[in-house]
Amino acid sequence: MRMFWLVYAGPRPAHIAESLLSLGAPGYTEWPHAHGAGAHGRMDGTRAWPGEETVITAVVPAERTAHVADGLDALQTQLIAGEHLHYAVLPVERFR
Repeated sequence: MRMFWLVYAGPRPAHIAESLLSLGAPGYTEWPHAHGAGAHGRMDGTRAWPGEETVITAVVPAERTAHVADGLDALQTQLIAGEHLHYAVLPVERFR
């Protein structure tokens, strides 16, 4: 099993989640209104640091990992101006 940890900034978090499902993730969990700092600057949801992110996680069977990752790579090339998508793939020892 692998966990995909996605951080998305933009107006279409539902599109990202739907894409994840269509790539073979059996489900996902979403945390809207996340704040942080990274490659694209700070996002605190304030006037000084506007913007918010959505964090989406999904546990995927190991045999689907490459397919899901390839699909997310392709999705990154289709983002509209102002959207950002980053993801990490983490090992999962147990998921019940």
